[in-house]
Amino acid sequence: GKMAGVLERSYIEICGFERESVLRFRQITLNLVCLTFSIYASACLLFSRCTSGDTVQFVEQSLDTNLLNNAVRLRIPNCLLLPGGVCIQETLNNIIILIVTSQSVHRLVLPHPTRMYRSDLVTELQMQSIFTDIGKLNLNEPAHSYVLPFAQGTQTTAPSTSAGWISHQGEALFALASPSGAITVVTLPAHDQDGTVSILELKQSSMMQRLAGWMPTAIRGDQSIPDLAISLAVHQLEDDTFIFALCQDHKLRMWSLKHQMCLLVTDMLEYMPAGRGEVKASPALAHKLRLFFSSSIGLCLAIYLAVPKRSQFCVLQLVASENNRYSLDHISTLFTTQETLVDFVLTATDIWAVWLDNDNQTVVKYISFEHNTTGMWNQVFVQPSPEEEVHVGEDQDPREMYLEVLFSPLRFTASAIIKALQIYKRDTERYSDLSWEELKKEVTVTVENELQGSVTEYEFCQEDYRLLQVEFWSKFYACCLQYQDVLSTPLALHISPATAMVCVLKKGFVSFLLPCFAIDHLYLSSDDYLISEEETPITACFIKILHRLSVYFGLSLSYKIVTVFTYFMCYLSLFRNADLQHLSVLELSDSTTPTSRRSVLNPQTVVELFYQNVARKAIMSQIFSQQDVEGNQTMLHWSQMISSVLTLLCQFLWPSNPSFLFPECLMLNCQYTQLQEYVRLVGPWCQVNVGSYRFVLGHCYLASGEGQKALQCFQEAAAEVDKEEFLMKLTGSVEEAATTTAPRLLYYNKVLRLLEDIGLPELVIHLATLAISEAANDERIQAALWTRIFKHHLDLGHNSQAYEALTQNPDSSRQLDCLRQLVVVLCERAQLRDLVQFSFVNLHDEVVSIIESRARAVDLMTHNYYELLYAFHINRHNYRKAGTVMFEYGMRLGREVRTLRGLQKQVNCYLAALSCLRLVHPDYAWIVQPSSGAAYERPGTSPKRNYDGEFAANPVSQQIDILELKDLEKEYVLARSRLTLAQQDPPSAAIAGGASSQEMVALLVQTGLFDTALTLCQTFNLSLTPVFEGLTFKCIKLQYKGDREQTEVWNWLAANQLPTVITTKESSATDEAWRLLAHYLEKYPSQNAQYHRCVLNKLLSHGVPVPDWLLNAYKEVDAAALLRLYLNYDQLESAAELVLEYVDALLGKGHQYFGIERPLSATASLVWLPYTSIDQLLRNLSESQINEKNLKDKLSEYHRLVDQSSRHRLMAR
Repeated sequence: GKMAGVLERSYIEICGFERESVLRFRQITLNLVCLTFSIYASACLLFSRCTSGDTVQFVEQSLDTNLLNNAVRLRIPNCLLLPGGVCIQETLNNIIILIVTSQSVHRLVLPHPTRMYRSDLVTELQMQSIFTDIGKLNLNEPAHSYVLPFAQGTQTTAPSTSAGWISHQGEALFALASPSGAITVVTLPAHDQDGTVSILELKQSSMMQRLAGWMPTAIRGDQSIPDLAISLAVHQLEDDTFIFALCQDHKLRMWSLKHQMCLLVTDMLEYMPAGRGEVKASPALAHKLRLFFSSSIGLCLAIYLAVPKRSQFCVLQLVASENNRYSLDHISTLFTTQETLVDFVLTATDIWAVWLDNDNQTVVKYISFEHNTTGMWNQVFVQPSPEEEVHVGEDQDPREMYLEVLFSPLRFTASAIIKALQIYKRDTERYSDLSWEELKKEVTVTVENELQGSVTEYEFCQEDYRLLQVEFWSKFYACCLQYQDVLSTPLALHISPATAMVCVLKKGFVSFLLPCFAIDHLYLSSDDYLISEEETPITACFIKILHRLSVYFGLSLSYKIVTVFTYFMCYLSLFRNADLQHLSVLELSDSTTPTSRRSVLNPQTVVELFYQNVARKAIMSQIFSQQDVEGNQTMLHWSQMISSVLTLLCQFLWPSNPSFLFPECLMLNCQYTQLQEYVRLVGPWCQVNVGSYRFVLGHCYLASGEGQKALQCFQEAAAEVDKEEFLMKLTGSVEEAATTTAPRLLYYNKVLRLLEDIGLPELVIHLATLAISEAANDERIQAALWTRIFKHHLDLGHNSQAYEALTQNPDSSRQLDCLRQLVVVLCERAQLRDLVQFSFVNLHDEVVSIIESRARAVDLMTHNYYELLYAFHINRHNYRKAGTVMFEYGMRLGREVRTLRGLQKQVNCYLAALSCLRLVHPDYAWIVQPSSGAAYERPGTSPKRNYDGEFAANPVSQQIDILELKDLEKEYVLARSRLTLAQQDPPSAAIAGGASSQEMVALLVQTGLFDTALTLCQTFNLSLTPVFEGLTFKCIKLQYKGDREQTEVWNWLAANQLPTVITTKESSATDEAWRLLAHYLEKYPSQNAQYHRCVLNKLLSHGVPVPDWLLNAYKEVDAAALLRLYLNYDQLESAAELVLEYVDALLGKGHQYFGIERPLSATASLVWLPYTSIDQLLRNLSESQINEKNLKDKLSEYHRLVDQSSRHRLMAR
């Protein structure tokens, strides 16, 4: 075994690829200039990338939520972004971004996420980014930008590097390294305060040197400025700010901003062990400087000296003494063999660094600068690049293999695939809105279209087409690989001070470094970091021995002793291995559990296999048992032992041996080819274990898929079951000798289970049919066999054969179970025709019971057991039973499924029940009403108990209700009314499902279904008054509201049978409603015109003028009642006018309008006036000061004529 060397815990890289969308950035192919990023708040990440000289892009990401509007690209025209020119700092209320260019400085003040959401704990899945409102900022305001007065705009005279920070007072400060060697500090006032911009310069050189620094190179020559800063770092300590500058002369300078003077100058070449003169001759160009501060260790500096093949890190600590004097203490110098350093970070104990190796691959390592004495860097296992080639097997689809690799996790980013897709299609189409699955489809379509477009021939062989697929998919894969390598280029390294989370910013994504588990560290570590665990103590002992030998015998003699000892150990190892091989042959193991030891001799032949697995234990047991019987306790010699072993082994291998161990071992170890050949060689002449040989041969045929041959062998072996030990042991006949079951039947049962496990139902049926003929006297075995035959016929879809097997089963309980299974399976397969057409002799009631119990136990809308039972009874011409089933179905639908679909099915059910009863003789056209309870008595229902736990008494049988044809017709009409209502007003379906006839009339009238309401009233002998009152009220509403709700009114009018349409003029909805009312009054006459009276009563109660046609119709029937209605509602003028018309009619003027056959005369029949109502009218007229003279005069005239007619009649007598 191996274990890891003495290294600290390693890390592994976890990549965070974007999966659903791509940031919408313009692709600008210019060199990267600078970059930075920061971690703030709760798992929020903000990073920036400078994509060109004047453009920087910012992206905010969160590890907890999805951020919206989180990407911004900022372009500052004609201004070059400086190295270190982007700084991101966090305050209590804001995120502040400082930007330094060659001509200007800028400050962006953004809201802090915790202030945006007023909570430190954000639980939303999506939230707005801090860049959401950045468009509202005016970056040209003095509070955000400042143009440098000394800017000249050329790259050669631009500052070499820069740094930015926020002071304790909230001011924004910018340090710029000028070409003259000075450091210019620009201070912007706090963003929420007024103030002016201040500029100061930190310098040591003379005025001529400064002017030479700002001169172009062509004027002043190629000489470089020694104190030109190439890397800046800033730290605020107490009331002062220190600016550290690493310059071209390899010196580190520390400036005090408060005193505006250089406090410390250190030559970094002093820390180089060799080659200082060669390095000093050339200016420093790639040195880097990093700071770290903590209250425990103070301020530490890490300087990377970029020297070819001798690069190193120097860690120094700033030490302060009295009188503002500072010095640097050397802590550690760390060397590295890597060349191209991308970025590094200093922490309290470690240095983390990221490089690019010679193959342009990312290398990340870290090292402790305090306690690492070996100088060995710790490993970080970065995410490896995808494979350069995808291996596609002969039996694999190239498209599926390439898609699997392309869209596997942590392989390719969406950006890389989209860029490759654009290049592959040679267009500029954007795919930023594609999801991961849509992108996968787009890639598939694109590559396949390219493949089809390149094909010029119509016919291809499969191999040629496959080669074309590989060619085109590999071409696309190469594009993806190229862009993925570009996007994986590392840009920066960052460690969160609060959480110690390590992040690597790459060109296309951000990755995180997490600590490895111990097992991952061992698996991923290279062999250079591993040592043998066994070699460690042995090596230590060997070193001690060598030391003692050299002390006692001298160096030369000790060397000879070691050489001889080494040869001796080699020979000893060989002898020991040979002894182990011999001993393994004789090794015995009585344990039945598998051991972890691996055998030295792996079996190469079937004999070795037989000996190791079976024969060795049997031989040793037999030898030692024989020795115990003979009482011989002496030790066995090798010659005696090997002779006995070989003798017994040959006996076991001999085909005529009754034990049959060798073929059984081959069968158990799945050596079917060798076993089949062995039986072929032995079978013609061996007369022992004939049946056993046929059985194992049948097993071999099963393994090779030759079922019919296997069945033939099994049948031939059945004759020897009770004669051979192997077959008896196989079938369990020895243990079941006391039972009455024949051994052959036990054998058949064993073979049947074997065939079922392999999945050969046809062979199971064939063998079970054969076994039934041998089990004539055993009904239990017959029942089991018939059940098995039924099961497999049913599984194969042989419904008729399954039914036949069911009817042949002698066990009633098994027969019922099979019947239940047959019904359920045929219903699930929708093979209802077979189920209905089976005769079910002597099983009719059981079938009905099974289907009824299923119908009452399952959902009505997803299963059709009621319809199946209906078809079952119809097929047997049992119409009354079929009607009962459909009526019960309809009742349950009305209770449980109160929807439009449920009402439709209920109407169909009642209609089917009516049709069934009409086919029956009238004397028998009745059914028993099914139980209305929700629970039905089903088999297996648990008995009910009372509060004491005792069995509850059986409920008293309720009265049985008989439903005749007319009762079913009523239920059908009621259900049809419910359906009509639900179709007209779908939300009312739930209410209408359980409404009674009276309630339905009210609902129908409310909805405007008057025809349906009238039909329902006539069916249930209900009064029509609610219908007329409802229609009258709708007419009143239309009279007042007009035709503003035309659509709704015409809808309910269309739902009724209107009278003949009048085409002479345009008719409104109000006119049609009045016509419908008049049609109903004419169509449905009543005694004493009570419907007219209720309509008039409704109109007068609402103060609506009564139509003339209604007044004329009612006057002709009952004028006195009309007069009383007028008096009840104080219609005195109308009442007086009615009396005048009525008196005129009695006197002969318009008598036909009041239903008077002959007016007043001596020869006419008697006439009368409602004097009580007329007296009440006269009194009311006198009290209301209405002119009553005409009425009194008319009555006087009437009385005169009455008196005259009476006298004439008396005289005529």
